[in-house]
Amino acid sequence: MNSDQIKLLEETIRHNNAKIPVALIADSPWIPGYCGHTFIDYYSRNDVWMADNRKIRKDFPEAIFVPGWWVEYGMTAEPTGFGCPTCFFDDNLPHLRSLEEDIDKIEAMVDNLQLPDPKADGLMPLLLNQQRLYQPQLEADGDQVYMVCARGPFTVASHMITVTTLCMLPMIYPEVFDKLITKTSECVKRWLEAQLENVKTAKAILVLDDVCGFYGPEDFQTQCFPYMQKLFASFPELSHYFHNDNTTNCCYPHLTDMGVDVFNFTHLQDIAETRKMAGDKLVLMGNVPPMLLAGNDPKAVYDATKSIIEKYIAANGSHHGLMLSTGGGLPMGATKENIDALIQAVADVNATL
Repeated sequence: MNSDQIKLLEETIRHNNAKIPVALIADSPWIPGYCGHTFIDYYSRNDVWMADNRKIRKDFPEAIFVPGWWVEYGMTAEPTGFGCPTCFFDDNLPHLRSLEEDIDKIEAMVDNLQLPDPKADGLMPLLLNQQRLYQPQLEADGDQVYMVCARGPFTVASHMITVTTLCMLPMIYPEVFDKLITKTSECVKRWLEAQLENVKTAKAILVLDDVCGFYGPEDFQTQCFPYMQKLFASFPELSHYFHNDNTTNCCYPHLTDMGVDVFNFTHLQDIAETRKMAGDKLVLMGNVPPMLLAGNDPKAVYDATKSIIEKYIAANGSHHGLMLSTGGGLPMGATKENIDALIQAVADVNATL
């Protein structure tokens, strides 16, 4: 991001922004295909990664890409630190294989888990090295890394033992669940800290955890909230972005107390109702249906974007507290025409503010 974009995001967090920012989560599900490259080339060729990230900035100068210059290999960073096997493909995201699926054997697995060192274990040291390599190049372009990112502790655990098993675990073996999430939480914290050592310009963290949305309202409060609150509290000097586009809203009333400043959520939740449930302090980052951008109807994208903004302003009383985004990340197949339509809709509303 450039300095003007960072300034706009920080103003939006303080609710004193003059305009609504377009803030789009852009990573490897979308970028390689949009730029005409394979996933493996995008991950492994430094020239391709740099060229593709430069291209999206050139094609969409009005958009703020979140987190911006994101060095990632899909969801593999933290789970590979614990030893999860990984498969890579030319035409899709990497796939992680679980360490254990038999719920009765998970306690032994958890007891034997060693906390990863982000500087030595799994794919994390490769990502750290790429961060160091790319920073001088992007800074020469007038950009800087505004935030560092990690998958949340529940998402990391779900790749190690599967989502279904993770949801069952606290009901059958609550102590094992606590041991596992304690270890994955510490891994996430260490991974963010290692990146912050690399990236001196960072002013924010982004934690992505859809899986904590699988729990019911009461279970979220008792089994998820304490870990997430502790994680965000570990970085008091930074802004806290949280992505959870699960279809449920169990976490919404607790986000401010959890320490969240900006919340990216699903398009399947109404933005006006989300504003009421989440309170008026945090910033909503949403929530145009992502797959609209992979369709062939830019007018539908324009109309949906404008409608969401108008509904938000009517519910909130002003445009403050909104970063216009998709309800999740940019999907595979999102086209230039559709992204341009989203950007134009925001520009047209901004012209009336």
